[in-house]
Amino acid sequence: MRARPFWTLLVLISVGAYLVRVVYILDIARHQQLGGDALTFHLLANLLGDGRGFISPQQLVFRGIVEPTAEHPPLYPLLLGAVSWLGGTGATVHRLASALMGTGTVFVLGLLGRRIAGERAGLAAAGLAAVYPLFIVTDGTLLSESLYGLLIALVLLVAYRLVDRPTPWRAAVLGGACALAALTRSEASLLILILAIPLAWRGGRALRGRRVAAVCVAFLLVLSPWLIRTWIVFNQPVWISTNSGTLIAGANCSRTYYGPWIGLWQIGPCIGPAHGNEAQRAATLRSQGLKYARRHASRVPLVVAVRVLRIWDFYRPNQQAGYETLEQRDLRFEQAGVGVYYVLLPLAIYGLVLLRRRRQPLIILLSPAILVTLAGALGYGITRLRMAADVSIVVLAAVAIVALLERLAVALPPTSETIGRQQ
Repeated sequence: MRARPFWTLLVLISVGAYLVRVVYILDIARHQQLGGDALTFHLLANLLGDGRGFISPQQLVFRGIVEPTAEHPPLYPLLLGAVSWLGGTGATVHRLASALMGTGTVFVLGLLGRRIAGERAGLAAAGLAAVYPLFIVTDGTLLSESLYGLLIALVLLVAYRLVDRPTPWRAAVLGGACALAALTRSEASLLILILAIPLAWRGGRALRGRRVAAVCVAFLLVLSPWLIRTWIVFNQPVWISTNSGTLIAGANCSRTYYGPWIGLWQIGPCIGPAHGNEAQRAATLRSQGLKYARRHASRVPLVVAVRVLRIWDFYRPNQQAGYETLEQRDLRFEQAGVGVYYVLLPLAIYGLVLLRRRRQPLIILLSPAILVTLAGALGYGITRLRMAADVSIVVLAAVAIVALLERLAVALPPTSETIGRQQ
């Protein structure tokens, strides 16, 4: 570690991670035609780069209508829009920009691992993240999970900083980080309840009220410009995005309650017509989905259980991998990633045991798993929606791997070379 200091190695790992993602994009991803959410993000980014604002790409392209949109949270398309404004309007350029966000996840995981268990664990976490197939395929698919993983890693790192020094200022930073994550994927807003407020409360009685207030105020301040904008353009309050309508309708219908697609999401026949602006249509679709769930209430416990099993890849994993290809994720990388995940998960559990023995606060690294489980239970379960939990899994697995290697080094008998060095 003296010859190659931590920061040098972390930067080298991060550069290597980006190069791996560039190869994946240029060799595999760029040959796949954009569709679904990836196409929406790409088109919306170019509209933002042209200064046209958040308007629906689908309505503009297919109906020639200029309609305000909040179908997705704004932060990811806004960053891609900055790339478009600079002249990078092609899908490949947007993928490369997204891969840069994913490389940021690698770097921050190195810092997070170092904070938890030392420099070796930090470098191991960065190394695992650099080559984890599920991260690579995510960063080449042009979906918001690339930015989401980075922000989740930052939330966890900031949470540890609050534990180290429980001040109102650090609590405010944590609240703001949670809001940025929510502006990327709206379910991350649950982190304010699962993680931020509990940590602010547990930091000791002194300044407890100020810390909790700082978390909440910062969270709302960061969210408020977008929430105010959506209220104005739709003439009704909208919590971050309107896609909860299609989410609930598509997750609660005959195709996703019965048969081989149970626990997944299906559009088309499951979703009836809706009228009005985007927020009004979303409300109609939510009503359709909730009405179906109430009418089939006896089926809900089973469906929820399957959703949770799916998001953790314990129910028909091969079908899950095939389903992911609908979002242009490469099947081979997806299958390889699930295989690596099955190896990392027990290591991550062992990592939790080790941190428990070291009296580390477990709620920080467990909060993404709680978030993912709740999101899967309330929505539907696919592998890419587990991104937040995979961030914790990689770090915890790195802690376990370093501990096992250190034990192995102690257990191995000394060789003549090592004895000579000691002498």
